[in-house]
Amino acid sequence: MIKQTRFLAIGAWPVTKALSVIGACSLLWLVALPAQANELGDLVRNGDVAAVTSALDKGAAIDEIDGVTALYIACETGNAALAELLVNRGADVNLPVSWQRTPLYAATKAGFADIVKLLLGHGADPNQLAKGQTPLHVAAETGCLACVTSLVEAGAEVNALTSNGSPPIHLAKLAGHDDVVAYLNSHGANGPTIQPISPRLASADAQSGKDIFGTTCAACHLAAPGLKVPKRANLWGIVGRQKGSESDVQYSSSLKQAGGVWGFEELNFFIANPALTLPGTDMSFPGLADENQRADLIAYLRTLSETPLPLPGK
Repeated sequence: MIKQTRFLAIGAWPVTKALSVIGACSLLWLVALPAQANELGDLVRNGDVAAVTSALDKGAAIDEIDGVTALYIACETGNAALAELLVNRGADVNLPVSWQRTPLYAATKAGFADIVKLLLGHGADPNQLAKGQTPLHVAAETGCLACVTSLVEAGAEVNALTSNGSPPIHLAKLAGHDDVVAYLNSHGANGPTIQPISPRLASADAQSGKDIFGTTCAACHLAAPGLKVPKRANLWGIVGRQKGSESDVQYSSSLKQAGGVWGFEELNFFIANPALTLPGTDMSFPGLADENQRADLIAYLRTLSETPLPLPGK
């Protein structure tokens, strides 16, 4: 195979200018640099099992990273035979490339369930983060049920969260993969364990809650009677109101199907982590983990009414 070479003019001269100088005086030194192409990676892209085997026999660097690795390419393109060859010859199944992408990420992203199973069987970490999410998040979003099944059986954390608080079931629900949603529901997907907020409300600080609303909620929600702005739900009268009941708001199907009213505890569970409590919600908010902050915020939301509901126990 003929290797390509690049040339760099010494002294950081632009190449075109350097060539013109060479033509004039032929005194400029040139340094040959190795080509960017990774030969093993190219052979994998071509799907040539025999050539890849020969290259490995001759000592090709199996885990060389040239943008990606040879194994990553095999997983991304769905070449199970080459993936198996590379793994059996010692390729690192957990070696990340740019954006922490791993071979398992590549296989789940493309939905190659056979390669996912192969990698897991050779020690791939089912919970290794890539681009801020686990392989199970990726498989759930793409809708590869066989990938999801293999990952869960290998120990993937069913309720793992992305940086913005989304569990795998939330991504599956948003993408409409009902079979994946059903599987995750039957294998431990559930909302967070949240303690009741009612005992804290009597001592909660509504003014602090107003400040929290201003920094975390006001960009997407309104808080005044009769006020209407497209795509911004008005939370005036929210405590005790039927869920998804404002006629001018396009609610997610998850919220429409939830039923019931926004009581104190319903708000508490939802605000703790919307995507965990109500998978498929279009509310892109990671939630408030602090119980005191939730109590203060709910105390403020209670004041958004001409006739606030009595506090629990009053």
